[in-house]
Amino acid sequence: MPEEYSGPDDEAEIEEQPTYAARIRARLRFRQLSALVAWSMSVALAGVAIAIAMIWVHPEPGQWREFFLNVTGEVGGGLAVAFFLSPVFLAIRSFANEKFGTIAEYAPMAGYERFPYLKFIERLERCDDLVRIMDTSSNILDVTTAEGDEVDERHRCVTALTNVLSGDNEVRVEILLLDPTSDAARQRSADLRGEGIDIAAGVGRNLALLNGVRHRLPEGARMKLLVKLYNATPACAYYRVDDRASIAFYSLRTASEQGAHVDVAMKEKLGKIVNDHFRDIRADPESIDMLDYLYGTLVVGRRKEHVAWIEQDDRLYIALASTRENPVAWTAAPSAGGGIIARLQTYRHEDREYRAMRLLPWAECGALGVLMEEKYGVEFQVVFELAPVAGEVGGEGGSEGGSEAGSEGGVAVLPGQVAAP
Repeated sequence: MPEEYSGPDDEAEIEEQPTYAARIRARLRFRQLSALVAWSMSVALAGVAIAIAMIWVHPEPGQWREFFLNVTGEVGGGLAVAFFLSPVFLAIRSFANEKFGTIAEYAPMAGYERFPYLKFIERLERCDDLVRIMDTSSNILDVTTAEGDEVDERHRCVTALTNVLSGDNEVRVEILLLDPTSDAARQRSADLRGEGIDIAAGVGRNLALLNGVRHRLPEGARMKLLVKLYNATPACAYYRVDDRASIAFYSLRTASEQGAHVDVAMKEKLGKIVNDHFRDIRADPESIDMLDYLYGTLVVGRRKEHVAWIEQDDRLYIALASTRENPVAWTAAPSAGGGIIARLQTYRHEDREYRAMRLLPWAECGALGVLMEEKYGVEFQVVFELAPVAGEVGGEGGSEGGSEAGSEGGVAVLPGQVAAP
């Protein structure tokens, strides 16, 4: 697990087994003493205090008995009170640590060699106000690529985030990710290519997970989750829970998760600067909501609604849930007469008119259904295959980049993203 960042140290590279005294000091520094050990130490300290008192006071001959009786009564009474009150004090301390964090939580600033997963998760589990995440793509929101100890850490983090959103509280969760269609995303992907990191693919997995989380939330809780994609040069990664934040400035050829992080209180100057930066990006008119990015808008007559869509083999498909969730799209279902004309509007694509030509039950979608689920993180009921109406240019399957997607034998194309040849 990540240790506190202390900078490079040549002597630290030499591995030495810690001595017994060093282990004791480490335990005294970082671990909470048990009630039995604390009480035993109290007895030992009381004995030392009595010995010092005997040497200092030194009663006159004949007064030793009275001296011992008085000291024994005082010390014994104090120890008895401490013995019975210690569980109460320990319970109060445990509650305070769980609710408000340890004293270390209130340090103005601390450093870590990499992202402090456990620290972030612990804060997330007791969050009662605000969560803000800003990154290019976020590994804590990607449970499919984790390895080793990170598997449990990421699952625990997603579970904590889901519990915070679904709980009876007023917590808001705001997440900003880099738009994969932006120049900044392409530049950052090129920078991290040697590390095997693709920003567009990572953001796609993040959005699928977040869309699935949102879909499973109660109706009233969905408004607590705000996810946007920003089109700007990324400055730093920012993971805030309530009044503490972990901040990492992007390094060359190093993922933010692996770089050094500064843990800072929001009242500090650095916390305020990065938080203001987050708010500016969130309010930027070029930042787009997750739903507008992922989903297309299907317009039938004067009515419209969000629909899931995907391209495969130069063909365009939309996926529908129940008639209650997609009442507008179901009116454009395929029919013997050719179906109703509908206009599909998607992010960074030209609007075009289509007819639904074929209906596929979800159980029969095969690879197409897998691609839909990878992109949206949820299942649907049916899939409509769309075809451009007469007079529309349909050679590209209704959107840019269709031929590239087809050459790969079926790629889940994010809105506006051209599949790599």
